[in-house]
Amino acid sequence: MKKPKASFLATFLPVPHPLAPPHLLAPPHLLARPRAASLRTTSLAGEKSLAGEKTAPMTTAPTVPAQALGVLLLSLAFASTAAAQGANMTTQFKGTLKSSQPGALVVTRDDGTEMFVQPPDDLPNFAFVAEAKPAFIGRGMLVRFAGVFDGAGNPLSRIERVEIFQPVPPQQLKGNQRDKFVPGVYADPHAKTQQRGAPAKYDVVGIPMGISPAGVMLVQAGKTPVQCHLAEDVRFELRINNLSLAQPGDPVSVSGFYEPSNETKIKAERITITTDRVYGEENADENPRSRRKSRRDRGNKQAEAEEKQPAAVE
Repeated sequence: MKKPKASFLATFLPVPHPLAPPHLLAPPHLLARPRAASLRTTSLAGEKSLAGEKTAPMTTAPTVPAQALGVLLLSLAFASTAAAQGANMTTQFKGTLKSSQPGALVVTRDDGTEMFVQPPDDLPNFAFVAEAKPAFIGRGMLVRFAGVFDGAGNPLSRIERVEIFQPVPPQQLKGNQRDKFVPGVYADPHAKTQQRGAPAKYDVVGIPMGISPAGVMLVQAGKTPVQCHLAEDVRFELRINNLSLAQPGDPVSVSGFYEPSNETKIKAERITITTDRVYGEENADENPRSRRKSRRDRGNKQAEAEEKQPAAVE
């Protein structure tokens, strides 16, 4: 029997993550769960003897019940070993963000218990989500949205939801995760095959180039320029994969697993942090550009006030 691997709690140490900000370190890789042993039983009825004659089933010393007893004892031994080691238990809970430390987040669960949560191994499964305005879109940010286009690339539907996000290095993405982060135009993989040139739904990922007063947004999706019409009530949603905008007290939802020996240490499979703050509004403190502009305005007003003051008489 192979020697069981160490649990993830034994490796609950900070390991630098190549994408996370300095205060967010990613956890070590999850350990593979042991495979369940497969058992095979065979019947001795109808076996042929060495002389080639068919023998009758054994009645005085039945082999199958003995094998079944052995299997039962072996199963009990495995069960007792698993109970001693502690099998991983799944969990889902909600709470509020208290703080972050190397390799873990401290989340106060709704019942008041402090939970130490290791971030998920897949960076796209960690997200900070908030409402935003188009004014918040800055240099280096990307957008993604879904729309219906005809064979010539003309939009046939208005866009009701646009996600704003920060780039993620492609080498950190797996499988179809690239379709959500790498600029380009992607067909729906689950859609039925349609006639060439027929209207179809596409996912667009690219660099926002601007929005016209008429509500037409231009996006450079890789090598393809895309124009789309925004709905009057279009919603812009900020979705980034780090803690740069998160604040203590923000709501957090976690799904993952733990060992029964310590249920306050969680290995997360997915973490979502939300807030009711709206980014990009006028005079919003969360917008760095607004803060810089406000400081300039205050400085200009102070200089004008000093010029209007009468000179001191000696």
